[in-house]
Amino acid sequence: MNTLSIPAFSSAARSYVIALALLLLTWLLCFGATLWSMIEIWLRSDTYAHGILIFPISLFLIWRKRQHIAATPLQSSFIALPFLFALVAVWYFANAVAVNVVSQLAVVLMLPVLVWLCCGWQLLKLLRFPLCYLLFAVPMGENLVPWLQDITADITVAALQLTQIPVYRDGLYLTTPTGLFLVAEACSGIRYLIASVALGTLYAYLTYTSRIKQLVFCLAAVIVPILANGVRAYGIVLIASLTDMKHAVGVDHLIYGWLFFGLIIFIMFYIGGFFADKKQQHAETGVAAIKPLPPVLLLSSVSIMLMPLLLNLLLPPLAQQPAFSTRQLEQSLTPVSDASSLPQFSGSSAQLAGVWQHQNRDIWFYAAFYQHTDDQKLVSWHNQPYLSSNWTPASSQRQQLQFGERRLSVQQVDLRAANGKKRLLWYWYGSGNYWSADPYLITAMQALGKVLHFSQHGSFYALSVYYDDNPEQAGKLLNSVLAEQFAVLTAANSAEPAQLSLAKQDPQP
Repeated sequence: MNTLSIPAFSSAARSYVIALALLLLTWLLCFGATLWSMIEIWLRSDTYAHGILIFPISLFLIWRKRQHIAATPLQSSFIALPFLFALVAVWYFANAVAVNVVSQLAVVLMLPVLVWLCCGWQLLKLLRFPLCYLLFAVPMGENLVPWLQDITADITVAALQLTQIPVYRDGLYLTTPTGLFLVAEACSGIRYLIASVALGTLYAYLTYTSRIKQLVFCLAAVIVPILANGVRAYGIVLIASLTDMKHAVGVDHLIYGWLFFGLIIFIMFYIGGFFADKKQQHAETGVAAIKPLPPVLLLSSVSIMLMPLLLNLLLPPLAQQPAFSTRQLEQSLTPVSDASSLPQFSGSSAQLAGVWQHQNRDIWFYAAFYQHTDDQKLVSWHNQPYLSSNWTPASSQRQQLQFGERRLSVQQVDLRAANGKKRLLWYWYGSGNYWSADPYLITAMQALGKVLHFSQHGSFYALSVYYDDNPEQAGKLLNSVLAEQFAVLTAANSAEPAQLSLAKQDPQP
């Protein structure tokens, strides 16, 4: 009768177990808040609910290798110290500006580095898949949504044209003789893709020994759900068209989506099973070579993980300056109450919204200001340049503008509403007195400012105008207004000490 056995550890091996446990405990205490932020996302988001299972799955995969672990030579490695230092530094900078996905990735990647540091490269190599699989616990992938929406729309339009159903596409809006359809964020298939990749990677590891087979199946786990989601979207439009918009247009199309996805995954796994490799388990025996664990390595590792806490205690507090000089900008605007044409930003020190009149046209303006002492972050998925519930992008591109000696990059987005309205939007971010349309660059500059304790306050600006048929003319109009108001905007973003004159408005619904 086969029984589960737990390998016996020698006294030398126990020292490694204790050292690793101490490192993991320090890791948990130092970065527990980041781990908790991951758990909160798992509990509230259907897209990332699978994250609850990732750590137990990884532990199970490690348990399956317990005999091999007992026979693996153990030798701590000083080479891993720079990698641990780099990850702690990345976490420190990302945490300063609350870039959760980066800080969470850094914390999860510390686990294999700690194993490498404490127990050596041989054990890390043995456990590389269970430890790398932990990356699926990090809630990431939302930045793929716009790309997936475009692909879904492309596949749906191609399939409709192939089946002789007339369709007109305007951005993410699809118009057929039956009605108007929107490829919304929920239709992007991001949930199906993340679940498929997580399950497919695990299935490939457990089913195949050939690296080529594992790679092919993992690629299939990426490609199949993307194509299947396009077919699903086409099926929804087709069913709605055939039933005169009575079916597959409400909550039921989400239910159909999960049923369809489940069927696709079952078929993919079923076919993959025909190519499964027969694994021969060879129980490792013998006594592993174990070298003494240097205490200095353990002390260095703990010190590196405690370094952010020590820095926060030693650095002086951030100064309350700078403030924003917004009085002149505020007086130049006509206040508005309609929030549908305004960005959605929260937690700012101050906000300003209004319109400028130019050539008998309303030019919508919005600004949000963030003091560098705030715990709120400027660049966030919560903060949106436009309300996605009201507008969808038809196109987006970066524009380079020149105003005197100053160069400015803005993000141009051509927006569409369900009622047919069109709007051209320009927006950009600021860090201190530097402006850019690149949110990653601005976030990095803010992180440097907060970590090194020099002034890097944040700001956001948006300029938009409605138009009928000519987006080029709308762009020229925005350029003219921005040229006229550039000096006022520059003064409002001044880092000089000044009383914050901006009366905070809340244009958000």
